[in-house]
Amino acid sequence: MKKMFKVLGLLMVLMLAVASLASAEDYKFGVRVRGTYVIPAESFDSRLSALNLQVSEDIVPAIDFEYFFTKNISTELMAAVTRHDIKSAGQFVGSTWLLPPTLSVKYHPLAGMPVSPYVGVGINATFPFKSKLNGVDDFSIDNTIGWVAQAGADIKIKENVYFNIDYKYVNVDTKIRVAGTKYKLDLNPNLVSFGLGYRF
Repeated sequence: MKKMFKVLGLLMVLMLAVASLASAEDYKFGVRVRGTYVIPAESFDSRLSALNLQVSEDIVPAIDFEYFFTKNISTELMAAVTRHDIKSAGQFVGSTWLLPPTLSVKYHPLAGMPVSPYVGVGINATFPFKSKLNGVDDFSIDNTIGWVAQAGADIKIKENVYFNIDYKYVNVDTKIRVAGTKYKLDLNPNLVSFGLGYRF
C-alpha cells in the first residue's frame, strides 16, 4: 500500500510540473453540481462474517471545483456528505455519516470538443462521524486516506455550460471499533454522478 501511495504521489507531482509550464491564457475555472449515487462494495472482517453485515447505498448532492492548468490537464476537488445504514442480515442495526473530500488530477485528451472524455487519479480522505451501533456504546469508524480512479465526460450544452457524467472508484480501507476490539472494514465505494457544470 505504501508503494502505491508513492507511485500515485509521483504521478501527480509530474503531472502538476508539466502543467506549471502552461501559459496563463489556458487557465480556466469550473464548478459542477451533481447527483451522486454512492454504492459501497463493502467487505467486513472475517471475524464478523456470521453477522452478515452490509452498508447501504445513498444518493446525495455533490459539488466540485475544477482548475485547468492547461486545456488538457486539470485538478478537481469534490465534496459531499453521505449517510449509510448498517444492516445485519437485512435488518437495521446502526448507521454512519461520511465526509469524503476527494482531490484528483484529470487528463482531457479531446479538450475543446463537444464531447470531452477524461480520466483521472487522486486521493481521498474519509471522515466518519455520528457512527452508532444499536446496543453498543463503544463503536466508532476510523478516519482513512486512500486512492481514487476516475473516468467521465463533459458534454457541451452551450457556451461554458456542460452536462457531466462521472465515475469514481474510491479506495476506503478502514477499521471499526466495537466494544474495545478493532475489525477491518473495506468500504471501497463506487460513485456514479450526473450533473451540470459551468466554466469561467
